[in-house]
Amino acid sequence: MTIELPNFEGPLDLLLHLIRSQELDIYDIPIARITQQYLDYLQQMQQLNLQLAGEYFVMAATLLRIKSQYLLPKNDFVETEEDLPDPREELVEQLVQYSVFKKISAYFKVRNDEVPVLAAKEPSVAADAKVQPLPLGQISRQELTASFVLAMRRFKKRHDHAQVTLTGRPIQEMIAWVKEELDQQPVSSFFALSDQVASLADLVGLFLAILELVKDKYLKVSQKRRFGDLELERIKHDE
Repeated sequence: MTIELPNFEGPLDLLLHLIRSQELDIYDIPIARITQQYLDYLQQMQQLNLQLAGEYFVMAATLLRIKSQYLLPKNDFVETEEDLPDPREELVEQLVQYSVFKKISAYFKVRNDEVPVLAAKEPSVAADAKVQPLPLGQISRQELTASFVLAMRRFKKRHDHAQVTLTGRPIQEMIAWVKEELDQQPVSSFFALSDQVASLADLVGLFLAILELVKDKYLKVSQKRRFGDLELERIKHDE
């Protein structure tokens, strides 16, 4: 005799199979009947030397617990105003949720088989993302020249390869140097100070030093436009 057993993804899958194969109402499960069928199924799987996960036996224990609650005699001498909850309620809720997820996964499997893996799309660019010429007179020649100089300076720094190590210029030394510069000229800028450093490592140290001085309320930093220069101003003691 050949026995064919379908592969189940878990105890809820097996339980749902037993309910659907007999066209039972999922909200009114005959717990004694389903428990016996579930245990018979596990016995068949053990006879075939199939490895069963522990969750199958946990479900069997749950079914037996619910069945035992139905078998326990009721105390007729105690009157309760509220009815006791149905012991099947939690199990029914799990089965309903599992049934919904199983239908959704089946739908996605069909979609995955029908829809191709790759789909081509023509490149598109939003209208507001395109480069538009500025109206005449909106930017002066001096501002355009200054922006070009800043862009070239940033480009040069970007292509300057350096390695920041602990043997570089100490941050405290950089802080002292910035204080000396601001003592001589209370208002300066990040780009003006960066022209005086020799390497990218010192440039990073300069930026960290400025952050430390801002935290200590020694200077305040402002930026008029995005990616523009940082204006540095020393804070007076009376402020």
